[in-house]
Amino acid sequence: MRQKFNQIIYDIRRQPLIGTVTIIATALSIFLFMVVAITERVKVVPFSPESCRDNLLMGKYLHLQKTDETGSDMSSGLSYYTAKKLYENLDGVERESFMEPDLSATLVKGTTQKSFSAYSRGVDAEFFRIFDHSLISGTFFTDAESDANMPVVVISESTARKAFNSIDCVGMPIIIQHKKYIVRGVVKDSSRLACSACGDIFIAKGYHNKKEDVFSSLSDYFGGIAVALLVKDDSDFEHIRQQVIARYKELDTELATDNWKSVYHEAPFNQEILASDNFGSNWSPDLSQQNRVRNLLYGILLILPAINLSTLLHSRMRKRMNEIGIRRAFGCSRPRIIADIITENFLFTLAGGIIGLALGIIFAITYSGLYENMETAGQNITPAIGAVINAGTILIAIAVCFILNLISAFVPAWQASRLNPVEAINAK
Repeated sequence: MRQKFNQIIYDIRRQPLIGTVTIIATALSIFLFMVVAITERVKVVPFSPESCRDNLLMGKYLHLQKTDETGSDMSSGLSYYTAKKLYENLDGVERESFMEPDLSATLVKGTTQKSFSAYSRGVDAEFFRIFDHSLISGTFFTDAESDANMPVVVISESTARKAFNSIDCVGMPIIIQHKKYIVRGVVKDSSRLACSACGDIFIAKGYHNKKEDVFSSLSDYFGGIAVALLVKDDSDFEHIRQQVIARYKELDTELATDNWKSVYHEAPFNQEILASDNFGSNWSPDLSQQNRVRNLLYGILLILPAINLSTLLHSRMRKRMNEIGIRRAFGCSRPRIIADIITENFLFTLAGGIIGLALGIIFAITYSGLYENMETAGQNITPAIGAVINAGTILIAIAVCFILNLISAFVPAWQASRLNPVEAINAK
């Protein structure tokens, strides 16, 4: 290996322009690839407060269809009655949280002079046992407080500073949409890319013993609730879904009396589906087109740079024809020539890849414009460090370097191995 490094250093000294351009071109190629890859990975890779993504399922919608000739249908979010009927006490589920799936813009005022806008989410106490929000001060509200709809909240650090100019605000009153609440705790700010768990204000919401806990008409099947399910490590998602399908069939028994039936859309949804735009309240998720577009983009980001890098490697090989001819004359085999050239080029590619990876990580962390097309609310849409710098990102970068090296180096290496030794030695 030391000999390979010496060869690379010699090549750069002998052909400084081509060597430098090769490393820069590789770095830019890896940079572009990693920016796209990181943008996709932050949607699914676990990071606080959604460190549970690998074990998370969400039930969000209900779709009903008329069984008579009209064929009319209705679809929306879940009421507590429906959410409990479909998702409560499933085998293989460790915890379940009834919560509002989307953030709501709210007007907030603390002890400071000015009111300001923040994003709130109604959650039960179980929410904080599924999503790992980090407390700075105070506590989370209790099951009793959320079940009783006590006017208590947990707020983010930035909200505390805006409302009170301090994070030492536990027990203080805060006005949210003209209603008085008491601050129970303060948590660290979370990235808006944690779409299921983020928020500025978490309001204690309990749905027990309310109208949503009973059923009186068809409209009581619908509401503004979602269910977060934390699946046990030894359980699989399909086992959970089979139970939900059975629950849908039980629901159809109720609906049949009014000539309605439910339409199952592969709920509950895993993180890959939640992160996509290809599902809704009245259609099933379809990731095939999204995956095809993504794979096509990855292919373009690999093949086009590989063509350019292959041309640069051709230029470098032309300067080494005498060396290759001498090696062939002394019995070096063609496979060995190919292997040596690919290995040397991989070290070139790896050097550029390290630079490209570093640039990609810096860009992904600092440029929030990458994520503006995602369904996020508010300004904090930069990803958490753990979502960008992790073992998966490093492995992807190394794999891309390896594939890019094979695509760009194989043809020049094969052609070099086919050189006639005498012609190569005499070449100028």
